[in-house]
Amino acid sequence: MKKIIFFFLLIITISCKNKEIDHSKDNDTEIQKIGHLYQPEKINTGPVKSDIDLNKKSYEINIYNSDLLEKNMKFLKGHSAKIAILYRNFLIQNEYNYNNIVVRIHQKNNSSYDFKYSEKQLLEIENKRHLNPSENK
Repeated sequence: MKKIIFFFLLIITISCKNKEIDHSKDNDTEIQKIGHLYQPEKINTGPVKSDIDLNKKSYEINIYNSDLLEKNMKFLKGHSAKIAILYRNFLIQNEYNYNNIVVRIHQKNNSSYDFKYSEKQLLEIENKRHLNPSENK
């Protein structure tokens, strides 16, 4: 009986591990747009490691050393919202479920800025941009 219980617990443990995402088959047009707009040295994307819920999780995008973002420090919040919306579109196109999107902007002077957006916040931002087309630049 103990062997059966041990075997059952082992199967549950193995099946509940977070699966790594293989982005090699993803349509990354939105990520390329981010790269084209902000010209960073590097972009990393993926799930936030601390999430427990396997159905919906938070995803993060890290932008490293973008001269445009460094020159426009006053407008980082607006730029981060635009980055989050583009990354959200990437997640939707590739059928990833998400709770939050975290945008991390890393500058050359080793400063870092984190912006977290919920699904609801992103919908509100996107609706606002549709109402005010001048912000869609």
